[in-house]
Amino acid sequence: MQQAQILTFGIEGPLAQRLREVAEARRCWLRETSQLSACRNLLQSSPMSAFVLLLRHDLDRELALLDEAHACLPGMPIVAVGDTDHPVLAGLAWELGATFVLFPPTPIETISDVMDRILSSEAP
Repeated sequence: MQQAQILTFGIEGPLAQRLREVAEARRCWLRETSQLSACRNLLQSSPMSAFVLLLRHDLDRELALLDEAHACLPGMPIVAVGDTDHPVLAGLAWELGATFVLFPPTPIETISDVMDRILSSEAP
């Protein structure tokens, strides 16, 4: 059986730390990326259990990556995270294929529960 892998793009600070803790507790491999090309290569070459991306810096690029990930791997859970209350952007993330969308006022700590849910569904 392969080890579960979580791929992230643009995640930093407390959110990154929380995902590291989840990965450690679940004995998953956490692949943290900030380069678009590296992220795309990993999406295409490695089976991922989940993809977590931050929608903040370059929305055109980040939304295109979300759309591409959903198109290439439609069954893979995708978690889109925002750091400001932005209902339109959250709705667009849903439309582009995100499985979970976490924007304020939802507390960022919710990511732990979301990842536990995703990784629990991976178990045989």
